[in-house]
This record gives sequence, C-alpha cells and structure tokens, in this order.
Amino acid sequence: KIIHTHLSVIYHHKARTPSLRSNKTSYNSFGVSTKKKRRIMKVSSIPAILLGALLSIEQPHSIHAFTTRSFISTNQNVLQPQLHSKKSIASILTNPKGTSTSNSRLNLSSNNNLFDVSKPTFDLLTLRSIRGDAILQYNSLNQSEPLRINLYALLSLTLLAFPTISESVLGESSTTIQTIASTLGGLGSFGLFLRECGKRSKQLKRIEKEFNAEYLKLKLPLNRFADRAVGGSTVSLRVVRGKKRVLALCGTASQLKEALIPFRVLRRRIVQSSSVVVVVSTDGSKKADWGLSEEEIKSVPWLAEAVDIDAEDGWLSYFSNLQPDNNDNNNSINKLTWFGLTNNGRSFGSGVGEDNLPRIFEILGQNLLPVDVLDEDDAADQSGNDVDSLGVVKEVLDAQKTFYDALTSGDLGSMQGILSEEDAEEVTEVLQGGGRVDKWQLCLEEGARPSDMTISGSDVLLLSNNKEAYSTTVEFPPNAGIDGATLLAVQRWKRHDTNGEWKLVLHQTIPWCPGSKAGGTLRCDCRGCTALTSSRERRTFGGLIG
Repeated sequence: KIIHTHLSVIYHHKARTPSLRSNKTSYNSFGVSTKKKRRIMKVSSIPAILLGALLSIEQPHSIHAFTTRSFISTNQNVLQPQLHSKKSIASILTNPKGTSTSNSRLNLSSNNNLFDVSKPTFDLLTLRSIRGDAILQYNSLNQSEPLRINLYALLSLTLLAFPTISESVLGESSTTIQTIASTLGGLGSFGLFLRECGKRSKQLKRIEKEFNAEYLKLKLPLNRFADRAVGGSTVSLRVVRGKKRVLALCGTASQLKEALIPFRVLRRRIVQSSSVVVVVSTDGSKKADWGLSEEEIKSVPWLAEAVDIDAEDGWLSYFSNLQPDNNDNNNSINKLTWFGLTNNGRSFGSGVGEDNLPRIFEILGQNLLPVDVLDEDDAADQSGNDVDSLGVVKEVLDAQKTFYDALTSGDLGSMQGILSEEDAEEVTEVLQGGGRVDKWQLCLEEGARPSDMTISGSDVLLLSNNKEAYSTTVEFPPNAGIDGATLLAVQRWKRHDTNGEWKLVLHQTIPWCPGSKAGGTLRCDCRGCTALTSSRERRTFGGLIG
C-alpha cells in the first residue's frame, strides 16, 4: 500500500518495534515447568524429585517439555539434563549436597552425552524422515494446523465408518441416503486432511532448509589493517550464529555483478549491522569478475569467503535445493538465488530470479539494524577507492554537502541546481503504483523541511569510469540522541563526462536505529519526494524458499 505523506513525517518518524511474545515458562532439569513445579512442591518436594528422575530414566528421549527454538539452538548444553540412574537416586536422598559420580548421567548419545535433536525422525503424516529439531520447531510455532489435521482425520474415519457402526451405535442400519452422505462427507474430510498434510509438509521443508544452512562453511573477513581479506580458519554458519547476520547470494558472474552493486554501496552499513555477505559463483568466476577490487574488499570487513562450494553438502548443493520444485528446475538453477539469516539462524528473507533481487536498503531498515553506535562526529570515509580517484570522491562528498545545505535551509535555487533532470526509476515505480509526489517547493517549506539536521559517516562508491557514483550517510534529526530516530540515506549521482558537475538522480532515506524497525522509506528525484510505508509482514513461521 502506497501512502502519500510529507517529508517531515519520515525525517521525524520513529517506528514502533513489533515485539515477539516469547514463552516465559521456565523448566527445571527434569523438563518440568516451574509453574507445574510449584503445584507439585505444595504436596511434597521429595516425591516430585523422585517422579522427575524416574520419568527421565524411563523416557530419556522425551523432551517435549522444552522444545522451543531458542531453547534448543542458543546453547545445546542446556539439553543435557541431570538424569540419574536408580542407583544414584539413593545417593541423592542420602547426600543432600548433590554430589554424583561420573556414571550418574545417562549416555544419551556418543556426542559428549548430548541428545542429538537434529537426528532424522520418520513422520507418519508426510511419510518421510524429517530432522527432529525441524519437527520441534514446527510444533512450537504452529498451534491450529496440527489440531485441524487431527480433527479432519477423526472426522473422515468417523464418517466413512458410519455405515458399519450405525447399527451398533444407533440401533438401526443406515439408509442408502445416509450411507451416501456419510461417504461423501468422509471423502471431503479426507481431502481436507490431505490438504493440511500438504501444507505441513511444505512448512517442514522450509524449516529443514533453514536448519541445514548451519552446515555451510565460510571464512570470515578480517579488518582493514590485516594483510589479507579473510581469515585462515574455516567456520560453519552454526558457529557464526549469535555473532553475525548472514546474506548469501548465488549466481553467474553477470548476475552477481549487477546484484552486488547495492551491497557494495552499503558495505559500511552492513558492517555496522554486524553482518557479512557470502557470494557463491555457479560458473567459477572470481571477485574481479563481479566488479570488486582488493581496495574495496579490504576497506571494511563485509565480504566473507565461501568454503567447500562444490562439496556434497556445500554451497552449490544447498542453493540447488532452494530452487522451487517444478518442471523447469534444471533451468532455474542458473537463476540468481539469495537468502538471509538473522543472529539466531532464522531466515528473514529469500528469493529466486531477477524479479526477486534482495533490496538491501529496505532489508537494512527492517532486519539488519545497526549494532555499532552511530555518532554525529563520525568522519567521512574515503577508503575502498584507488588513490587516483580520491579527488573524485571529494567532489561527490562536496556535492552531497551542497544538497543537505539546500535541504535544511530551504534553498530552492540551490536544490534545483544540484538535481539532475533524469527521472529515477524508483520514484517512477511508486507513481505507477498509484503514489503521489510532493514537489520540492512544498518539501522545502518551513515546518516541512528537516531544519537543523546533521549528517555523519559519509562514504562514496565510484562506478562507470567515474561517471556514476553512490554516496551514503547517517542523518541525525534535531534532538535525536543515541537512541533517537537516526536515518540511513543513499544518493545516486551522475555526470555526462569526467570533468562535468555531479547531479543528484535519486535520494532515498529510511529510519535506521537500534531496536526500531523502519516504518517507511522516502524516495526523491527532480520531481519531488514520495513516501512509502511498510505493509504488514506475512507470517510464514520461518523457513526458506519452498
């Protein structure tokens, strides 16, 4: 939905962050909730301990009491309950200090006594083996779907069995009409049962793909002062979980070269959000083929290196499994594919094809919020460009300063002088969708313009033989403060020749501050400014392309 609004709304907007309600119920070492524990302890504390220990002995694989995603993935050591043998129960009662021998815990697996929740389990409803943690994740997030499956199954069995059991239940045989009606009703219920099972199977596939990403390996980037771009040690995405957010792209050299331009422009902002980008080529192309220079790669640690690309469970195999299941699957492997993972390993987005390219600018405002402190005194960064281009970089930074001086002071003449006559595709897209544009005369009026706004931390990326450039900066509205509504801005500049003046083609800004997702974005060109607000996110309960 496209909504018209004034420029000041976006510049002074601070989005409310939707919060996910987490299950606050905690569990003791025997898998009994503290709420239930208090009820048991009212009767007797010792029988509660004995009951929990005996249940743990008889059902060592029953961990249904603690199956939330965060409980499993954050620290697997918590899945190592203090299970005791019958012999050690007596020692618990006689030894109140709780000392135990090395044989006091059950050997749940060969992996340091840790229960392997990812072990495949045969699922009757999908008739295939599925990762155990994927089933746990599905059960913890889906409440109504399993209930519908059971109800439809029970209803179909009851209706189909009605002609047989009617005499025993009702005392008389069913008539022909009743038999036909019950049979049709049973078949309809069975069809609904199959439909819900199909939805369940697709959801489990998406969740499995998300979990399987933890086995992918990479080398993390080093800081700009290191002698090489990436480290020597190889880590898996499972190790990176909780430390870095990950964006991964896969495609041919030409596809990657085009898709990586927004990532290169916002490379410094990617680092400020504690994220890394992984690029996987399907044709064996290298970084230079994607338009990346060594200076740009080393300027900030934003680009990780994929390891074991061609392995059986490597990156190419994983991206191939992300392709949609259709008759044209062989051709779709060559399409650009991407996915993104949050800090806890959950997927926040994925896509296949050029029509579903990642919009990294909007992703930063919604999912990759800044982790580093944004300071109003941050100096402009000119790294990432070769030495011969530093003069051109300064020209772009000067043009950026001229634009903001005109914006904050309301100087319409200076604004018209810095703007290009070219229409930006991003603004045209909004107009074609039914949006409206506020002309610059209205945007620069007193009360509408962002007066007294400051910027910091600007940087520049040069393209097309120094005839096209991108600049980014962080905007600080008045009284923003450390936790204020700071904004991330990007400008696209062009000039006709290497000696010409830089003209602004597009200015785009989005709220970007810790702990607050963006509620909208602003796009401006020579015609004026238009605002977009974020629509309500469609919940899919996690998972990747499916």
